[in-house]
Amino acid sequence: MKKKHEQKVWYYTHFIDEYNAGTVHLNALESFAYLTLIWEAHSKRGHITLESLDGLYRRNKHKFDSEEVMKSIYDRVLGEFWDFDETHFTNKKVTSDMQVTKLHKEKSEKGADTTNLKKMVDSDKRLDEFRQLNKMMPSKGNKRLSETEGLIKYCKKLQEDKRFTFQRLKQVIKSFDGRGDSYYPALSVIFNDTDGKFWKVEQELSEDDKRLYVMKGEKWLHENGYDWNGDLMERNKLLKQHYKGDTI
Repeated sequence: MKKKHEQKVWYYTHFIDEYNAGTVHLNALESFAYLTLIWEAHSKRGHITLESLDGLYRRNKHKFDSEEVMKSIYDRVLGEFWDFDETHFTNKKVTSDMQVTKLHKEKSEKGADTTNLKKMVDSDKRLDEFRQLNKMMPSKGNKRLSETEGLIKYCKKLQEDKRFTFQRLKQVIKSFDGRGDSYYPALSVIFNDTDGKFWKVEQELSEDDKRLYVMKGEKWLHENGYDWNGDLMERNKLLKQHYKGDTI
Protein backbone atom coordinates (compact mmCIF):
# COMPACT_ATOMS: atom_id res chain seq x y z
CA MET A 1 0.00 0.00 0.00
CA LYS A 2 1.46 3.32 -1.05
CA LYS A 3 1.91 5.99 1.58
CA LYS A 4 -0.50 8.87 1.10
CA HIS A 5 1.30 12.20 0.83
CA GLU A 6 -0.35 15.41 1.98
CA GLN A 7 -0.85 18.11 -0.59
CA LYS A 8 1.68 20.90 -0.12
CA VAL A 9 0.66 24.53 0.04
CA TRP A 10 2.65 26.52 -2.48
CA TYR A 11 0.76 29.82 -2.38
CA TYR A 12 -2.02 31.70 -0.59
CA THR A 13 -4.28 34.64 -1.36
CA HIS A 14 -2.86 37.90 -0.02
CA PHE A 15 -5.30 40.81 0.13
CA ILE A 16 -3.07 43.88 0.15
CA ASP A 17 -5.60 46.44 1.39
CA GLU A 18 -6.74 44.15 4.19
CA TYR A 19 -3.12 43.45 5.19
CA ASN A 20 -2.20 47.18 5.19
CA ALA A 21 -5.25 48.11 7.26
CA GLY A 22 -4.61 45.41 9.86
CA THR A 23 -0.87 45.91 10.24
CA VAL A 24 -0.39 49.66 9.74
CA HIS A 25 0.71 50.05 13.38
CA LEU A 26 3.49 47.41 13.13
CA ASN A 27 7.13 48.35 12.67
CA ALA A 28 9.36 46.62 10.09
CA LEU A 29 10.47 43.73 12.32
CA GLU A 30 6.93 43.15 13.61
CA SER A 31 5.66 43.09 10.01
CA PHE A 32 8.35 40.53 9.15
CA ALA A 33 7.33 38.38 12.13
CA TYR A 34 3.66 38.67 11.14
CA LEU A 35 4.29 37.56 7.56
CA THR A 36 6.60 34.67 8.48
CA LEU A 37 3.98 33.38 10.94
CA ILE A 38 1.33 33.56 8.21
CA TRP A 39 3.63 31.67 5.82
CA GLU A 40 4.45 29.07 8.46
CA ALA A 41 0.76 28.51 9.21
CA HIS A 42 -0.03 28.01 5.53
CA SER A 43 2.89 25.64 5.02
CA LYS A 44 1.66 23.61 8.03
CA ARG A 45 -1.91 23.68 6.68
CA GLY A 46 -3.40 25.92 9.30
CA HIS A 47 -1.66 25.28 12.62
CA ILE A 48 1.67 26.26 14.15
CA THR A 49 2.95 23.85 16.78
CA LEU A 50 5.63 24.66 19.34
CA GLU A 51 8.07 22.57 17.30
CA SER A 52 7.39 24.43 14.06
CA LEU A 53 7.62 27.74 15.97
CA ASP A 54 11.10 26.73 17.18
CA GLY A 55 12.05 25.98 13.56
CA LEU A 56 10.77 29.38 12.49
CA TYR A 57 12.92 31.03 15.16
CA ARG A 58 16.03 29.14 14.06
CA ARG A 59 15.58 30.07 10.41
CA ASN A 60 15.06 33.77 11.07
CA LYS A 61 17.01 34.71 14.21
CA HIS A 62 19.94 36.10 12.20
CA LYS A 63 17.64 38.89 10.99
CA PHE A 64 17.34 40.30 14.52
CA ASP A 65 19.83 41.94 16.89
CA SER A 66 19.54 39.03 19.34
CA GLU A 67 17.45 35.95 19.99
CA GLU A 68 15.84 37.70 22.96
CA VAL A 69 14.73 40.63 20.76
CA MET A 70 13.44 38.21 18.12
CA LYS A 71 11.31 36.25 20.58
CA SER A 72 9.91 39.37 22.22
CA ILE A 73 8.79 40.65 18.80
CA TYR A 74 7.22 37.32 17.85
CA ASP A 75 5.53 37.27 21.27
CA ARG A 76 3.85 40.63 20.62
CA VAL A 77 2.62 39.54 17.19
CA LEU A 78 1.38 36.16 18.45
CA GLY A 79 -0.41 37.85 21.33
CA GLU A 80 -2.24 40.28 19.03
CA PHE A 81 -3.12 38.16 16.02
CA TRP A 82 -3.04 34.52 17.11
CA ASP A 83 -5.02 32.23 19.40
CA PHE A 84 -3.47 29.43 21.43
CA ASP A 85 -5.52 26.26 21.75
CA GLU A 86 -3.94 23.41 23.73
CA THR A 87 -0.74 22.90 21.73
CA HIS A 88 -1.32 24.96 18.56
CA PHE A 89 -1.36 28.58 17.44
CA THR A 90 -4.12 29.47 14.99
CA ASN A 91 -5.10 32.58 13.07
CA LYS A 92 -8.78 32.96 12.12
CA LYS A 93 -7.98 34.47 8.71
CA VAL A 94 -5.56 31.69 7.79
CA THR A 95 -8.03 29.05 8.93
CA SER A 96 -10.94 30.51 6.96
CA ASP A 97 -8.81 30.94 3.82
CA MET A 98 -7.58 27.35 3.94
CA GLN A 99 -11.03 25.94 4.60
CA VAL A 100 -12.22 27.64 1.41
CA THR A 101 -9.39 26.01 -0.57
CA LYS A 102 -9.95 22.73 1.33
CA LEU A 103 -6.30 22.64 2.38
CA HIS A 104 -6.98 23.10 6.08
CA LYS A 105 -5.85 20.18 8.25
CA GLU A 106 -7.59 19.42 11.53
CA LYS A 107 -5.03 19.44 14.30
CA SER A 108 -4.07 16.30 16.17
CA GLU A 109 -4.59 16.29 19.91
CA LYS A 110 -2.54 13.14 20.47
CA GLY A 111 -0.65 13.35 23.72
CA ALA A 112 -2.18 16.65 24.77
CA ASP A 113 -4.12 17.12 28.02
CA THR A 114 -6.86 19.13 26.37
CA THR A 115 -8.80 19.51 29.63
CA ASN A 116 -6.24 21.34 31.74
CA LEU A 117 -3.41 22.77 29.62
CA LYS A 118 -5.29 25.77 28.25
CA LYS A 119 -6.65 26.57 31.72
CA MET A 120 -3.11 26.48 33.11
CA VAL A 121 -1.76 28.73 30.35
CA ASP A 122 -4.61 31.21 30.92
CA SER A 123 -4.09 31.17 34.70
CA ASP A 124 -2.72 34.36 36.29
CA LYS A 125 -1.00 32.18 38.89
CA ARG A 126 1.00 30.20 36.31
CA LEU A 127 1.88 33.35 34.36
CA ASP A 128 3.15 34.99 37.57
CA GLU A 129 5.20 31.88 38.43
CA PHE A 130 6.79 31.77 34.98
CA ARG A 131 7.59 35.49 35.06
CA GLN A 132 9.29 35.07 38.45
CA LEU A 133 11.44 32.21 37.13
CA ASN A 134 12.33 34.13 33.98
CA LYS A 135 13.28 37.21 36.02
CA MET A 136 15.65 35.12 38.17
CA MET A 137 17.66 34.26 35.04
CA PRO A 138 20.39 36.59 33.66
CA SER A 139 18.96 39.16 31.26
CA LYS A 140 21.83 38.67 28.80
CA GLY A 141 23.13 35.64 26.97
CA ASN A 142 19.82 34.16 25.77
CA LYS A 143 19.18 32.49 29.13
CA ARG A 144 15.51 33.47 29.34
CA LEU A 145 12.49 32.14 27.44
CA SER A 146 10.00 34.27 25.54
CA GLU A 147 6.74 34.57 27.44
CA THR A 148 4.47 32.89 24.89
CA GLU A 149 6.74 29.91 24.26
CA GLY A 150 8.04 29.63 27.83
CA LEU A 151 4.67 29.71 29.58
CA ILE A 152 3.37 26.85 27.43
CA LYS A 153 6.47 24.76 28.07
CA TYR A 154 6.24 25.50 31.79
CA CYS A 155 2.60 24.39 32.00
CA LYS A 156 3.22 21.25 29.93
CA LYS A 157 6.08 20.23 32.23
CA LEU A 158 3.88 20.79 35.29
CA GLN A 159 1.45 18.30 33.78
CA GLU A 160 4.07 15.74 32.82
CA ASP A 161 6.13 15.30 36.01
CA LYS A 162 5.19 15.90 39.66
CA ARG A 163 8.85 16.65 40.49
CA PHE A 164 8.67 19.72 38.25
CA THR A 165 7.36 22.36 40.67
CA PHE A 166 7.65 26.12 41.00
CA GLN A 167 9.43 25.88 44.36
CA ARG A 168 11.91 23.28 43.07
CA LEU A 169 12.75 25.38 40.02
CA LYS A 170 13.37 28.42 42.21
CA GLN A 171 15.81 26.36 44.28
CA VAL A 172 17.60 25.16 41.14
CA ILE A 173 18.00 28.66 39.68
CA LYS A 174 19.02 30.14 43.05
CA SER A 175 21.80 27.55 43.33
CA PHE A 176 23.67 29.44 40.56
CA ASP A 177 23.62 32.78 42.43
CA GLY A 178 27.04 34.34 42.89
CA ARG A 179 28.75 32.19 40.26
CA GLY A 180 28.47 34.59 37.32
CA ASP A 181 25.97 34.76 34.47
CA SER A 182 27.96 32.34 32.30
CA TYR A 183 27.36 29.51 34.79
CA TYR A 184 23.59 29.66 34.40
CA PRO A 185 22.21 27.14 31.91
CA ALA A 186 19.40 28.41 29.69
CA LEU A 187 15.96 28.20 31.26
CA SER A 188 14.87 25.83 28.47
CA VAL A 189 17.74 23.49 29.46
CA ILE A 190 16.60 23.58 33.09
CA PHE A 191 13.00 22.89 32.05
CA ASN A 192 13.97 19.88 29.89
CA ASP A 193 16.60 18.54 32.35
CA THR A 194 17.53 15.88 29.80
CA ASP A 195 20.58 14.74 31.81
CA GLY A 196 18.78 14.72 35.17
CA LYS A 197 20.99 17.40 36.76
CA PHE A 198 18.42 19.92 37.97
CA TRP A 199 14.86 19.32 39.22
CA LYS A 200 15.05 15.58 38.49
CA VAL A 201 17.81 15.15 41.08
CA GLU A 202 16.53 13.54 44.27
CA GLN A 203 16.80 16.06 47.11
CA GLU A 204 18.63 15.16 50.31
CA LEU A 205 16.45 15.76 53.37
CA SER A 206 17.73 17.93 56.18
CA GLU A 207 18.13 16.30 59.62
CA ASP A 208 15.07 18.23 60.87
CA ASP A 209 12.97 16.94 57.98
CA LYS A 210 14.14 13.38 58.60
CA ARG A 211 13.14 13.58 62.28
CA LEU A 212 9.77 15.07 61.33
CA TYR A 213 8.98 12.25 58.90
CA VAL A 214 10.04 9.59 61.40
CA MET A 215 7.76 11.15 64.04
CA LYS A 216 4.84 11.31 61.60
CA GLY A 217 5.50 7.74 60.50
CA GLU A 218 5.70 6.40 64.05
CA LYS A 219 2.39 8.09 64.88
CA TRP A 220 0.80 6.44 61.84
CA LEU A 221 2.23 3.04 62.86
CA HIS A 222 0.83 3.41 66.40
CA GLU A 223 -2.59 4.48 65.12
CA ASN A 224 -2.75 1.47 62.80
CA GLY A 225 -1.68 -1.11 65.36
CA TYR A 226 1.86 -1.85 64.19
CA ASP A 227 4.31 -3.00 66.89
CA TRP A 228 8.05 -3.26 66.32
CA ASN A 229 8.99 -4.11 69.95
CA GLY A 230 11.89 -1.65 70.02
CA ASP A 231 13.54 -3.19 66.94
CA LEU A 232 14.75 -0.16 64.94
CA MET A 233 15.34 -2.23 61.79
CA GLU A 234 11.76 -3.49 61.93
CA ARG A 235 10.49 0.05 62.57
CA ASN A 236 12.43 1.43 59.57
CA LYS A 237 11.11 -1.37 57.39
CA LEU A 238 7.54 -0.51 58.36
CA LEU A 239 8.18 3.21 57.80
CA LYS A 240 9.51 2.53 54.30
CA GLN A 241 6.36 0.54 53.53
CA HIS A 242 4.24 3.38 54.91
CA TYR A 243 5.97 6.05 52.83
CA LYS A 244 6.34 3.97 49.66
CA GLY A 245 5.51 6.12 46.62
CA ASP A 246 5.45 9.36 48.65
CA THR A 247 7.96 12.20 48.47
CA ILE A 248 9.55 12.20 51.93
